[in-house]
Amino acid sequence: MKIARGTVGERVLLAVTVLVPLLLAPLPGGRFLLPLVAPLTCYPGFLARVRERDHFAAWRFAMLWAALLSAGVILLTAVWPDLAARGIWRGEDYRREMFDWIATGQGRENDWRQFLPLHLAHLGVFLALTWLSAGYLGLVLGAALLDYMNYFVASYAQASGHPLGGLVVAWVPWSLLRVMAFVLLGSLFARPLIERRLWPFARWEVRLMALAAAAWLADLLLKATMAPAYGRFLRSLVSGGLLS
Repeated sequence: MKIARGTVGERVLLAVTVLVPLLLAPLPGGRFLLPLVAPLTCYPGFLARVRERDHFAAWRFAMLWAALLSAGVILLTAVWPDLAARGIWRGEDYRREMFDWIATGQGRENDWRQFLPLHLAHLGVFLALTWLSAGYLGLVLGAALLDYMNYFVASYAQASGHPLGGLVVAWVPWSLLRVMAFVLLGSLFARPLIERRLWPFARWEVRLMALAAAAWLADLLLKATMAPAYGRFLRSLVSGGLLS
């Protein structure tokens, strides 16, 4: 599917992203279909910008896709929570883990020795998938991670008794940095396969890699230092102090 950059068709296709969770999650195997199919609404426009080496435009485009996909998952979870529980890969597992962390102050979120290996694994797999598929499979992994994160966010917003405020605060600051870093790295590491060169990067692109790496490291540092206090903050907002 080839759509010219900047066309109405490209914008319409991107706008469809918000509907994708509602259309795919109810289907048999929807929890696997959703992350596999969701990047189709973004990939033509993203790839066009990567081909032009306009990495900031590719970053903005993919960040908008991520926001629309997040909105779709949040809407699905708010309106049909049981369906979302079945249709979001790892959604319930992640929700229970995060609710337990908020309720007890204990868990992987509070210990860098526990969360660092997972973050390293996500980064390594993301870069490999991006490199091998000109970015598409990296977006698939990104969609999967976004889906279960937003399932937790929507679930927390409902449980907290503060539907709008809960949506804002449950998206913890360090997670936003991680998403921004991954999207920029995705734009950069999609290029080798496109150009059929192992290392097609100019010096200025290496500096962009350093910028993305700095954002990823900031994510780790913020999480390591802020997570315990932020968990207490999230617990304080829950009406009655109960999460289940």
